[in-house]
Amino acid sequence: MKIIAHRGASALRPENTIASFDLAIESGFKLIELDVHLTSDNIPVIMHDETVDRTTNGTGNINSLSLKDIKKLNAGYNFDSQIKYLENIPTLSEIISRYKNSSHIFIEIKSRDKKIIPIIKDLLVKNKLYNDKIFETLYLGIPGVSIISFDINQLILSKSISPHINHGYLVKIASENDIEICKKYGFLGIFPYINNISKKFVDHARSNKLFIGAWGVMSEDEVILAKQLGLSGITVDNPSEVNTQLKRLEK
Repeated sequence: MKIIAHRGASALRPENTIASFDLAIESGFKLIELDVHLTSDNIPVIMHDETVDRTTNGTGNINSLSLKDIKKLNAGYNFDSQIKYLENIPTLSEIISRYKNSSHIFIEIKSRDKKIIPIIKDLLVKNKLYNDKIFETLYLGIPGVSIISFDINQLILSKSISPHINHGYLVKIASENDIEICKKYGFLGIFPYINNISKKFVDHARSNKLFIGAWGVMSEDEVILAKQLGLSGITVDNPSEVNTQLKRLEK
């Protein structure tokens, strides 16, 4: 079962920052997940929320702020730690340049602006992360990227203009209909919430060659559940701790 570092090692470092991604990769976890929004001047930046309020010392919607505005903020400002972090908000371009040769990057599209889709493709082409091979199963090689989203319309659009890139569908409830959607549009992965997954769903998804990931894995009980279900991967905030838990289960 693959461990995907959710916003980096976000339990230990400010989420979606260089510090968080560096720690995950230095700890041996080569699959990293991040969230992307678009600034007012159309630059993809790494941030989970639509606003900068929760994680930085600033306020406002990302799509109303320029990159210059964004770069003035401290993305480690509100991290609950005795250590004071000074971390700027990285751009997707900066992340790809820094990590493309050391990790597989899961890019979660948060922005609802359709302009972000061709912009991401251009970045992948520029960084030689776009190739002519169409995969039948989710490719997790390095260098490599996968595009994921809860927004089905953004995902369909992305798949239509980037057919050679992995795509995965994020869902809250694991349903048979979502597997059919993946088959219809050529998505190679499905990522439901951990506590809404049944063994029947896993078996059906696997029979259709889908990578079955899970998000929201926070407790050891949920790690055990993921293992029992036979999931392909889990997205976690503390990959080192989860790796230790999995090793205990294998004894």
